[in-house]
Amino acid sequence: MMGEQFRKVEQYSPKSSPRGARSPVVSRQDSSGTLKTTILLGKNPSIVPSGPFYLMKEPPGDSELTGATNLMAYYGLEHSYTKFSGKKLKEALSSFLPTLPGVIDSPGAQDNSSLRSVIEKPPIGGKELLPLTSSQLDGFRLHPGP
Repeated sequence: MMGEQFRKVEQYSPKSSPRGARSPVVSRQDSSGTLKTTILLGKNPSIVPSGPFYLMKEPPGDSELTGATNLMAYYGLEHSYTKFSGKKLKEALSSFLPTLPGVIDSPGAQDNSSLRSVIEKPPIGGKELLPLTSSQLDGFRLHPGP
């Protein structure tokens, strides 16, 4: 039984075909959409198209709007662009830290509330500033692991 299957495969092998080892030619009634090429070998090998080639879609029509068009000028938005990109807005610190009490927009040197002024002239009547112990400093150290 295995020998019969082997013979069937052998009958259809390219070696036993009348064309030799070439692939069979599929005949078509309609040759549109096919690309026929000729391969030239020798000193200067090249592939030369030798038949018609048809695209699947129609080419796009001419358009006024291309990739080279300045879209800001095309849609009349140049004035808005210069308005928003021209001036640099200086945001107040209070807009980034809205939950902090007091006026925080003025520089710390003006009202002696900078960190340097707290260290140089500690406030009177409060607890004194003590250096952190080594166990407290361990909380600020990077430790390996997740």
